Amino acid sequence: MMLRHAREPVDGQPIENTFVAVDDATGNQVAACTIYSDDNPALFPARPMQVRLQLEGEKLPDELLGASIARARAICAESGKFSRLYTRCDPDDEALLDALRPMGFKDNDGLVKLQLKFPCTADYRLPPGCVVVRDDLSDPMEQKFFLERYNELYNTDHDFEWLRAYIDRPGFTRILTVSPTGMAGEILIWHENYTGVIGYLQTAKRWRRMGVGTCMLGLACEEFENNRLMVVEANVRVRIPHILRTMEKMGFKQTELLMRYPGIDINP
Repeated sequence: MMLRHAREPVDGQPIENTFVAVDDATGNQVAACTIYSDDNPALFPARPMQVRLQLEGEKLPDELLGASIARARAICAESGKFSRLYTRCDPDDEALLDALRPMGFKDNDGLVKLQLKFPCTADYRLPPGCVVVRDDLSDPMEQKFFLERYNELYNTDHDFEWLRAYIDRPGFTRILTVSPTGMAGEILIWHENYTGVIGYLQTAKRWRRMGVGTCMLGLACEEFENNRLMVVEANVRVRIPHILRTMEKMGFKQTELLMRYPGIDINP
């Protein structure tokens, strides 16, 4: 087995961020890894430097994993920030977990499905001075402002076509909590059969831990119940601060593990 860098940039990443394992006898690619880095203090304030290994191949040679992890660690060290090095792993891929554990990876992050069956009995209140506004996000300027906020938060580059795919879903509604000085938070919801879906929830930084997120979840559940839906669901990244805790406080329960994100926490 031979290990080399990619000959051309992969997905816009520097050549040195992609490793390819090649079979000596056939010259065929056996496995590969591309490293992505994302400096995102807004979404991950405790560990703003998020470095992801995109692994490809059924069998991952130790040499490939070792070189990729070493390069990822170097990126973390160069940033001088609290970092998280991680990769995606299917919930039932025990072989990958077994390969990663000796290299320091811990299975302590993931994407989970949360569910709440109605009626919702949790207490929620609108923060003093705030009002609630509902719309369908059809105004072009409001779409522009939403995309700007979303792309800044998630370090993405989504466009109007991407947003339109959500706006066109049955029962799509945006609920805003507005303060005298501007938006305190917003939530996007829609229907899928007899299930209400929470697709996005965000609270402005200055309004966090003041009941805004809880209030918007409660208003969303109220909207779903008024439409005679049976249950509400949301997919949540475990390590995004406060979201999981806020939803569990409202009575949401974890029903399914959708994706594992095993990783290593690295300090400067």
